[in-house]
Amino acid sequence: MDEIIPFLSRMARFDLKAVSLSTVLGFTRSVDGISMLIENETVLECLFDLTEDASQTLAKDAVLCFVNITAEEKGAQVIVEKLSARLVPAAYRSVLDENSNLSDAWCMVLCNISRHESLVETVVMHLLSIEHSIDKLTTCFTRVNYNKQKGHLNYLGPLFSNVSQCASGRAVFCNRSTGLLRRILPFVQHTESIVRRGGAVGLLKNICFDSTVHEWLLSEQMDILPFILLPLAGSEEFDDETNDMLPTELQYLGPEKKREEDPDIRKMLVESLAQLCATRNGRIYLRNRGTYEILRELHKYECTEQGDKSVLAAVENVVDILIRTEEEIGEDNLKELDIPDDVKSKIENLNDEQS
Repeated sequence: MDEIIPFLSRMARFDLKAVSLSTVLGFTRSVDGISMLIENETVLECLFDLTEDASQTLAKDAVLCFVNITAEEKGAQVIVEKLSARLVPAAYRSVLDENSNLSDAWCMVLCNISRHESLVETVVMHLLSIEHSIDKLTTCFTRVNYNKQKGHLNYLGPLFSNVSQCASGRAVFCNRSTGLLRRILPFVQHTESIVRRGGAVGLLKNICFDSTVHEWLLSEQMDILPFILLPLAGSEEFDDETNDMLPTELQYLGPEKKREEDPDIRKMLVESLAQLCATRNGRIYLRNRGTYEILRELHKYECTEQGDKSVLAAVENVVDILIRTEEEIGEDNLKELDIPDDVKSKIENLNDEQS
């Protein structure tokens, strides 16, 4: 590695840079190679400098090195510790540049370094130090053909989901004056990209973890319930009484209506409903809007060969809450309950088994 370093300089001859960078890119394709690279801070600094090389080919290879390195948790940790103060703004600038050929690769790097809960707050801190950064990234995301070089920017979806793992990130998306969450909600049904769709659903699920915003989420202004229930619904027919309970978007769905095919996304949607069941008002609202009826049909589907056991377990958890009376539940906000440590441990073990 020490012998390669001089040839990774932006001032080195093109052919020498190309061969050296190709060698390093090869190292990033194995765990051992990544472990070796992240121990050499000089190499990482050289790679970062090369992401802005005059040659687009070399710049792309340098960014791909970071995509591979940050795919490993230890690699992501080192990059965040050593380079995030410079790397996050550089990646952000590339995504915002509608003529950049590197936007998708940089999106993947941002996703990788923000995926782990131990790292996300540092990444979010650097993002929020840039004025209106999340607002502008949301604009890139919602304009499907934003990038003029055929960059898809689908990985902005998982990035938003990662950012919303921490309170400061959720606060940005829950800002009622900017309306960012409302702009992203339609993408929970984005059929062209499962990455983009899954990211939007992940963001919604993380926002639902905060019971203090449930009233707003279920208000007429946001009305998130149809966005959660519609992907979970199939072509089942309901009687007029049930249809009258359902949100308008779910009434009298035709035989062509298809249920969300990806089990991970279905599970996140059901988990969003579980979070909305935390408060008494949320539970009553869900019952009155036909949530149980949609889940009843979903339960039947999950019991078939096409279904998924983990989604089935998640459905049963929510149904178990909705079929109980409020007198049986006996709590306004389940999140405020003091659960003994031994009970918490049993619940966590049960969840692990269901996963």
